Amino acid sequence: MAPIRVGLIGLSTNATASWASNAHLPYLTTSNKYSIEALCNTSVEAAQNAVKAYKLPPSTKTYGDPQDLADDPEIDLVVCSVRVDNHYKTTKPSIQAGKNVFVEWPLASNVHDAAEMAALAKEKGVKSMVALEGRVSPIYVKVKTLLQENRIGKVLNSSVVASGGTNARKSINEGLRYFLERRVGGNFLRLLWDMVMLDSIHGALGPFENTSSTLSLTRPEVDLLSPSGEVTGTVTSDTPDHIVYTGRLSHWNNAPVSIILRRGPPFKDTPGFVWSIQGETGEIRVESVGPVFQAFDLGSQMLLENYESGEVEKVDWEDKETPWKLPARDIAGLYEAFAAEEKGAYPDFEDAVGLHQELEAMWRHWDVERGL
Repeated sequence: MAPIRVGLIGLSTNATASWASNAHLPYLTTSNKYSIEALCNTSVEAAQNAVKAYKLPPSTKTYGDPQDLADDPEIDLVVCSVRVDNHYKTTKPSIQAGKNVFVEWPLASNVHDAAEMAALAKEKGVKSMVALEGRVSPIYVKVKTLLQENRIGKVLNSSVVASGGTNARKSINEGLRYFLERRVGGNFLRLLWDMVMLDSIHGALGPFENTSSTLSLTRPEVDLLSPSGEVTGTVTSDTPDHIVYTGRLSHWNNAPVSIILRRGPPFKDTPGFVWSIQGETGEIRVESVGPVFQAFDLGSQMLLENYESGEVEKVDWEDKETPWKLPARDIAGLYEAFAAEEKGAYPDFEDAVGLHQELEAMWRHWDVERGL
């Protein structure tokens, strides 16, 4: 089968967050299932610089306008890896042109734009995918497998306590200022909560019902740091930095589930992520330095306690067959599922809209609490 011809938006040589080069490029440049045929950046010159910097073939086409990429008949799949407030305008032309699309999470800055993109993709018969890679992360896949094998019996409850998102409590890299801005969409709640926590746990435990949330902004004033570590200013965040979420697991007889997440590092020398799933005959416990173990190697471990024997087993969850390392490993898993056309094996735009709606309910509840 001929490789899927990719047009990549956002492979930059000067991006604050180098996700396209670190997570997408290692797979796309080594897989025989895909080939990078074109780059689209803010200008043709920027795209040409990226071709040279990343040693792509000289034949790689370069565009400075998403419409030009959408008009290219030799592109099968458009991959968008730019800041979230640019997702809608950079991918809509390709969706309109009937091209398949792969967009980073969040799908859009708001639920309205996300729903519009999903509806247009359905209308045009477009195959879509969203980078909610926790669904194919070996840790979450292993948890789901253990539950399917009935290793702990019927699930009685589950709880998560996590810290992360930024390395410091009171400051942030000035290039990541948008992480504190609700309007941009790429903030703490949408990125760390939705992608890393909520969707991944959904994938292992199934949907939640009767949910409620308490969002709080405990440190509204945040210092901006230059690359050298100097404070260049202070901004006022308008996104929550502490989240409490509860609900019931509809696939497990309405067993209770609770998730607590705060921005910043955990208590010294303690795990930044602890996930417990208690069953009738045993318990699964996942520990990690932080919650983003589908992007970084954080020394994660999985333990399983058998209540009858009292023994605790260290579970081998690693995928030893994949040749790709983090952060490319789980993105590669999505690409593989997409190429194999495994229905339901990768999240699409409709899945993304459902997650956007779940998050929107949390935003509305917080706004009501604050009288907005």
